[in-house]
Amino acid sequence: MGAFLDIGSAQRDMARSYVGGAPGVFVSGAVWLVAGLVERSHGIRSAFIALFLGGMLIFPASVVISRVLFKAGKAFDGNPLERLASESTAILFAGILTGYALLQVAPAMVFSAVAVAIGARYFIFRSVYGEPVYWVLGGALALAAAIGMLHPTMLPVGVALLVGAIECAFSVILFLRWKKHRDPST
Repeated sequence: MGAFLDIGSAQRDMARSYVGGAPGVFVSGAVWLVAGLVERSHGIRSAFIALFLGGMLIFPASVVISRVLFKAGKAFDGNPLERLASESTAILFAGILTGYALLQVAPAMVFSAVAVAIGARYFIFRSVYGEPVYWVLGGALALAAAIGMLHPTMLPVGVALLVGAIECAFSVILFLRWKKHRDPST
């Protein structure tokens, strides 16, 4: 199946191969939670380093989870949506660069800036996986980031912890939806 006749077959292939993206969202959420805990104990600079280093592990860890835990195979060669997902990584680099720049001048804005970039990337995942929940996830992260930037005292916890909690919750929703679509009898 080297050539994809329609977007739906490419999306189903991506969902099959990456368990609907749920492991990646979960690992990302865990990384954000760790960064939030590091922020509480060691400050924003150390937390940013934790987020940066942990962020480099998200994709490989999610692939291992998909392959080992869920026995998901690789996406078929030539799936254009796999390239789109990879290309959208540039958004993450823009967020990290912005966060790093803010670390020097407005440290309280660092995690909000990175969260906006993460949220923007999730909007693309709606097309990658054919899953509209990614729009809601992207919007939730953008809203959390906006509140963190404009009214940080309104948040019950720091932005990093909030983003981590949102992503972990959405990873469960995404997994259940993937499972339902994979096995409509459940």
